[in-house]
Amino acid sequence: MQNYKDLQVDLSNCDREPIHIIGRIQPHGFLMILDQHTLHVEQVSVNVADFLDMASDSLLGKSLALLCSEEGYLILQKQLRNAMQPDPQLLQINGKMFFGFIHESKGKLVVECEPAVQLEEQQRLENSYRFSQFLTELSLKEDMVGQSQLVVEQVQEILGYDRVMLYTFDKHWNGEVIAEKTINGVHSYLHHHFPASDIPKPARELLKQKTVRQIPNVHAAAVDIVPYLNPTSGEPSNILRSELRNPSEIHLEYLQNMGVSATLSFSVIVKGELWGLIACHHMQPVCIDYWKRQLCHLMAKSFANAQMSSRDKLNYDTLASYKKLEEQLVDQVNRSENIIDGLFKGEVNLTSLTDCAGAAVYINKHLTLEGNTPYESEIMQIIDWLTENNTDRVFSSEHLSEVMPAAYAFRHKASGLLALEISRYNKEYILFFKPEISETRIWAGNPEKPLQEAGSYIHPRKSFQNWAEVVKGKSNPWTMNELEVSQMLLKDITAIILRNQANQLTQFNRDLNMYAGELRTRNSRLEDFTNIITHNLRSPLRNIQGLHDLYIAEPSHETASEILPRIARMVGNISNTIDDLNLILKTTINQNMSQAPVHLAAILDKEIQNLETEIQQSGAVIYNSLEVETLNLPKVYLESIVHNLLSNAIKYRNPDRKPVVELRTWQDDTTVYLSVSDNGLGMDLNRVGPKVFGLYRTFHPHKDAKGLGLYLTKMQVEGLGGTINVVSEPSEGTTFTVSLPKH
Repeated sequence: MQNYKDLQVDLSNCDREPIHIIGRIQPHGFLMILDQHTLHVEQVSVNVADFLDMASDSLLGKSLALLCSEEGYLILQKQLRNAMQPDPQLLQINGKMFFGFIHESKGKLVVECEPAVQLEEQQRLENSYRFSQFLTELSLKEDMVGQSQLVVEQVQEILGYDRVMLYTFDKHWNGEVIAEKTINGVHSYLHHHFPASDIPKPARELLKQKTVRQIPNVHAAAVDIVPYLNPTSGEPSNILRSELRNPSEIHLEYLQNMGVSATLSFSVIVKGELWGLIACHHMQPVCIDYWKRQLCHLMAKSFANAQMSSRDKLNYDTLASYKKLEEQLVDQVNRSENIIDGLFKGEVNLTSLTDCAGAAVYINKHLTLEGNTPYESEIMQIIDWLTENNTDRVFSSEHLSEVMPAAYAFRHKASGLLALEISRYNKEYILFFKPEISETRIWAGNPEKPLQEAGSYIHPRKSFQNWAEVVKGKSNPWTMNELEVSQMLLKDITAIILRNQANQLTQFNRDLNMYAGELRTRNSRLEDFTNIITHNLRSPLRNIQGLHDLYIAEPSHETASEILPRIARMVGNISNTIDDLNLILKTTINQNMSQAPVHLAAILDKEIQNLETEIQQSGAVIYNSLEVETLNLPKVYLESIVHNLLSNAIKYRNPDRKPVVELRTWQDDTTVYLSVSDNGLGMDLNRVGPKVFGLYRTFHPHKDAKGLGLYLTKMQVEGLGGTINVVSEPSEGTTFTVSLPKH
């Protein structure tokens, strides 16, 4: 290989070819490399004499002043040093006019010249009119197909080339010809595909920087740059951006195998990335002047801008539609009782959010499917694979079986997968599926055999005959819009889940606090039970044991007659204590009794009947004022509360006056109130207040007083979520008020 002194390049290493230090140029111009400060010639192409009538040896180490008049050199200096000048510039050297392409490279000035072609005024006007017409027609084309065909036809008409193709790259850098214009008899590559190896990575990077590239004669002998190593740096000069740099010899051989003698390409750059190429082929050598190249270059840039504008508009419109659907879906989830119903059972369905055929959600160990999806067992395989192999919150593939071989078995339903990870720990995902698409791809030659070996050298392939490939296991790709809206959905659904979990934790804490309160209350009651057992059971039992010991010590009829009645009384006391304890336990256990509407008037009538004897004996008068006639609570509780409060009002009456008792009910926005007022003995709450509702607490002597009724009443009221308060004055009377929540 002659492009490099110490490097052989073939298809085994062309993807690493250092094309920036190729030491040769094409012969349709000449090159000089100058010291940036002195403008002395350090390297020059050996064909300089063909253009300047001065041998390369005579120029090396010399100033360009040798080639210009004093005035002309001053102008040339200014042109070479002024980086703001347009490229190319018209340079006059040794009395001749050249298009001068100038750029800086590692402290050197690379100056390339090709003979200038004068453009007549009429031709300028025609070029301007042609470009203006092109822009107008381009704007009228509604889709990429029409725009693509327009640009290849216009470029072919301007250049007169045999074949002009619009060549686009996929994400794997394989190429496809999407538009073409050829003359009669020239082979067509329209809709043919080319493997990424045809344009290796270094060449693609160069196409981004050097957007116009001409090879006038594929068969022309290359011209050496002498010396190959720059005398001041000791290295080959970097001429990557060179206009005349000799092509890679692999590329030249590739073109010769296609039967091409001249090429011209224009890079299509969209948003800073290499989108495609306008590739022009001619079967005979031909050199296109700068003016025509520039006109076609402007058309290529305009086409690129049109694609960017069209794509942006399409993305904006489609994304706006997706965003609206996503907002509706999230609102639907917010209004639903659970996430699954919100995603699948409303006006908007999860599958509407992308161009998928089916979707699945696995959350809370429950799988929900919609549309055309794999079987449940297959989806769980996908989820297991994602959990073990994927680290991204959003995963997408249009060729799932390529990364997950087991997916080939269900490629018909899930060749394409878009997965949103809610929780990898819990294996919770939202999945979208796209089915396999039926596609036969035509390649220009077998892409699996892009080369042929000859001895130790690997050549580019010679065959570009049609080669059909049946594509399997691939789906339509996931668009940027789909990926964007899915990320929005993932963020919103995750936020809803976190909010729900926070609410659940808050409620859980409330429940814990409530249960803790109940436990404290029950522990307190257990202490009461302990006291009951200690005070009311153990003492009688010890007395019984003592009486038994007395009888054993002196067993006689007289002793038995004295001891047995006493033991009977103690057993009765124990029995009464056990009955009290059972009543308390029953009240505690029944705190979760079912509730139903209870008519208070009927309850009051029933309790008046139950207390009829006491009412007649005391001459009590009972009034009622029932603003609230019905209460929604356990009937047995209401009966017990009313009974205890009414019976206490009569039991602890003032002996100096007839008892008067009033039962009232009323309500406000949140609470229902029930009160029982009397004109009885009353209490000194400053003295007995904290003990009013204590177990076995009595504050007036009475033969039936046990101190159990108010204790049970307080338990029942609190069991209903309410409170009971007391207001009392000695000798004036007492009012008990029960406050119950409305709901």
